[in-house]
Amino acid sequence: MLTLTHAHREMSFLYKRPPLLGTFVLRYIYQNPDAQPFIITAQAQLFALISKLGWIEHEEFRSLVDNIQVFLQQGSIGHRIIGIRILNAVALEMNLTSSRHATRYRRIAVNFRDAQLLQIFQCALSMLQGLAQSQMSDPETEKLKESILVLMRTCLSFDFIGTMPDESSDDVGSIQAPTTWREVFEKPGYLDVLWECWKTFSNPVSVLVLESLSQAASIRRSLFSSDEARNTYIHSMMRETVLAFKTGVGQNKLQDVGNFHEFCRMLSRFRNTFQLSEICEYKEFEQWISLVGEFTSRGFHSWKWSPNSVPYLLTFWSKMVSSISSAKQGTVEYIHNITVDLSRTYVKSRLECVQAVMDGDVDDPLESEEELVTTLEMFATVARSKYSESGRFILAEFKDLAKKYRELIQRLSSMANGSPIPNSSDIKDQLVFVEMQLTWMVYIIGACVGGRISYQSTGEQEQMDGEMASEILGYIHQTQMWIAQRPLYLASPEAHLYVQSAIIYFYTQFRSSYIGEEPSKSTKVYGILGERWGFTTPNQVLDVIMNSSLGNLRSSGDPEWRKCEEQLVVRTLKLFTQLALGYSSVKHIRKLDTTQALLKNHDPSDFRFLTPAKKPSDTAVARSRMNYYTMLSRVLFAEDNVEADFWSFVKPWESTLDKVTLAFEGTSDLSEEEIRLILLGMFKDLRGFVSSITNRKQFSLFFDWFYPAYTPIVQRAIEIWPHDELGIAILRFWNEFASNKNSRVTFDVSSPNGILLFRETSNILYTYGQNLLNRPLSNPNSRWSEKYKGIMLYFNILSASLSGKYVNFGVFKLYGDKALDRILDIFFQLMLAIPVEDMIAFPKLAQAYFSALDVFTSDHMTGLPMMPHPVLAYMFRALADIIQPQNPDTICCTLACSAIDKVCTFVMNWMIKDKIRKDGENNDLSRANGSPLLNNPGSGNNSQRSSVEILRGPPNSGSTNGRPVSKRRQQQQQEQQSTHWLVEYMMSNKEILSYLFLVLFQVVAFENRSNYWSLSRPLLGLILLNRDFYVDYTNTFIQAQLPDRQEKVQTAVNALMEGVDVTLTTTNRDRFTQNITTFRRECTQLTLMSITPDTSGML
Repeated sequence: MLTLTHAHREMSFLYKRPPLLGTFVLRYIYQNPDAQPFIITAQAQLFALISKLGWIEHEEFRSLVDNIQVFLQQGSIGHRIIGIRILNAVALEMNLTSSRHATRYRRIAVNFRDAQLLQIFQCALSMLQGLAQSQMSDPETEKLKESILVLMRTCLSFDFIGTMPDESSDDVGSIQAPTTWREVFEKPGYLDVLWECWKTFSNPVSVLVLESLSQAASIRRSLFSSDEARNTYIHSMMRETVLAFKTGVGQNKLQDVGNFHEFCRMLSRFRNTFQLSEICEYKEFEQWISLVGEFTSRGFHSWKWSPNSVPYLLTFWSKMVSSISSAKQGTVEYIHNITVDLSRTYVKSRLECVQAVMDGDVDDPLESEEELVTTLEMFATVARSKYSESGRFILAEFKDLAKKYRELIQRLSSMANGSPIPNSSDIKDQLVFVEMQLTWMVYIIGACVGGRISYQSTGEQEQMDGEMASEILGYIHQTQMWIAQRPLYLASPEAHLYVQSAIIYFYTQFRSSYIGEEPSKSTKVYGILGERWGFTTPNQVLDVIMNSSLGNLRSSGDPEWRKCEEQLVVRTLKLFTQLALGYSSVKHIRKLDTTQALLKNHDPSDFRFLTPAKKPSDTAVARSRMNYYTMLSRVLFAEDNVEADFWSFVKPWESTLDKVTLAFEGTSDLSEEEIRLILLGMFKDLRGFVSSITNRKQFSLFFDWFYPAYTPIVQRAIEIWPHDELGIAILRFWNEFASNKNSRVTFDVSSPNGILLFRETSNILYTYGQNLLNRPLSNPNSRWSEKYKGIMLYFNILSASLSGKYVNFGVFKLYGDKALDRILDIFFQLMLAIPVEDMIAFPKLAQAYFSALDVFTSDHMTGLPMMPHPVLAYMFRALADIIQPQNPDTICCTLACSAIDKVCTFVMNWMIKDKIRKDGENNDLSRANGSPLLNNPGSGNNSQRSSVEILRGPPNSGSTNGRPVSKRRQQQQQEQQSTHWLVEYMMSNKEILSYLFLVLFQVVAFENRSNYWSLSRPLLGLILLNRDFYVDYTNTFIQAQLPDRQEKVQTAVNALMEGVDVTLTTTNRDRFTQNITTFRRECTQLTLMSITPDTSGML
């Protein structure tokens, strides 16, 4: 029944009889309280949906709490539970949003919020207070408590201001309760009831109480009527927090993991909402902050028990430190002292968890670097608040571990002597244990260095950063020496990955703080680095970063290490990419000896990840080759005069491609599989290299090298391996190569290179497209990988080529070249080979298709002598279907609207020009008929001819209106008088215009889309080209509304075309857009019903 209601929510009977239907559902639920839970839940959802649909029109629903009182007061506990769950279902339903009728649903939600939500919340709070006083604890009562608390949580989770926040961000921001809720929170009873319930309710239910307290800690500050009222509320929360820490009841509660976690969350949200200056006004603030500090210390050591609570605690303290400038000096010093203790505790807790991770007792926090980095950033804020003390402790811990590491390495080195070490397993465990602890310390130090804020940084802090960086660089040097000499059986691939990832993270943070785009003023940092290592400039540190990280790209060759090494390659290339993005840093890197050597030697012999092999399962690993050459390309072109370096850089590629050329000619011993793998890697490399080319000079260098020497390889490879991933790699490279990003594909006026590039593109697309059309589909479930991915790339390359503006396409028609016609013909065939449903169902394919269609309709469609009618029908159906409410793809929808608008604009402008031409000819004819010469009976034979004869001219004469014209002029006039095929098609198939209008009108008038402006633009052209249908439809639309609203709807419809001319000028379009916006607002306010006429025969 619920499904049936959802499917027919627009049917008129729901608007006429929802109160009766709602009453029937409530009566059924009341009479069947012992029904199965899923039945009760479904019926409650049904009642909630009926209430939502009839909320505006029927006042009976707006007395929701009164209607449910029969469950809450007169029934058993079971009935009370059901009544609470019905209210919860209604509140949840009212808060749901939808892209369809979003404005209407928001209006319903606002009305519900103002009329009933507060009353529901107060009812739940009153029932909770009664349960707290009764102290009943039987199973039914526990269910009732749980239901009440869930309802209260739902009420406070309501979207009060229509921002539709993401569920993952519920801990950010405050609850925007309306002013009418003020009395609830300003009265002391609200917090007192919740804290009393938390103390007395059993643990599973008490967690729900703490969730309500977390929401209470997030009430917006501006809700309170005065500063005094707000301070009273804040101090009440703080007082109860102190009691929870000090009393036995509170301490027992916090032994439960659920209560502990929710309590941490409450503290975090409390600090997020209220200002430190307000919190400090509490008379027992020092006691409160001390107890929170002790609680946080216990939380840091609870990594085995409640690891997910630590981020909430760090959020609390990072917020405290960030706003500490608003506190008094005594308070600042007190908080600073606490943060030092917390920093020490956090570091110790991270080092303690290493053994538990190695034993498999807990999950490894280092596995998810994103979450780890987020946590460490908050810790860095805390640690840097009194950096001199917390930094000293961190530095001391690191030095102790580094000393143990050196001693262990020396011991292993002295024992090895080329023979296996006895008890190597135990020694390996010791080594891995110390390495993992050092990994944590490198991450922590990296976070502290990266937490530097330039305008707040002091000389003391920079000195500490310098000391830390100096120690880390020493550790890195020691690690590199050990890696070069250690036996592989003593190493752990996971530990190696973590250690090197931590070092990469440190490099990233140091770069962000001390290697900037401007010359660094951090003389103390480089002074310390210079004293110990001789690094006095950022360039020298960059050299160290490049040298030490380059080893991560090499492979040990051990299969057990492969996965970890691949991940390390990805992270290292990410670091290199970040270094190459900076304008100053990339110029520094360009001059380094390491980089110079890398540019000259970048073939697969140096780095195993460049060796062609089986396709990796990880997408990031698969893109490593491309990312590597993207970075090298940026570095190579960092200088202006790079011609010599460029030709030196491509020599390894030339050698490889020359071997392939010889293999294709039959003079090489390379096997077919070897050629395939070589080319697969080569085109990934070339794609990455071309992707970072940004200007004309750079592109010309690459083009002159690649064409025409190596383009035959592309053509030959696409012929041999169209089914393989090599074919996809070639198309992806060519899509990058043919794209005119930043106007880089620009040639001299006398150069034919633009035409030559397009001809090569045409040959490749034609060959691949023919293969796609002739290729049978082995499995319908694999149609994306077998066909649609290639078609998507075909569309992308076509779109890039047609919109590149580096070739005049009229040249092909002028000289009879079929390059353009061939790929357009394949484009039409590929289009028809894909069902419209599939074209829309695959997002990447849809975006590629509608992008190509937008470019095609812009310039090329109207230049064709004709288009197949099945192609036109397919195209217009796809344009309509992508705009439908069930397919709200914003990008594709915008592209489709643009294509429709271009077609309508061309047809409309052609008809206007044709009318002007005909009016001019009629005026010429009238002037000719009225001239004295033509009216004179003695003036030849003109007096005996009709007006049509005068218009056409005498038989076999070359004149117009009596004036002789040339044959070429006559031919031109005949071409102008003939109707363009697109105009003729659209005027002969006006049902297409009608269908497109219906789709767009429904969406613009009744939907809430982000691309509303784009959706409204084609409407004017569709109306002007099909005015009769527009009039008929709007009349039907008016008649379909309720009788008391038809007059207002008539006025709104009449205003649509007010002040709009029969043109498509920009001014006229803007005026129509304003009118349609007003009309849409009227539809929303009147709660109109949309109508959907029968469109089965339109397309």
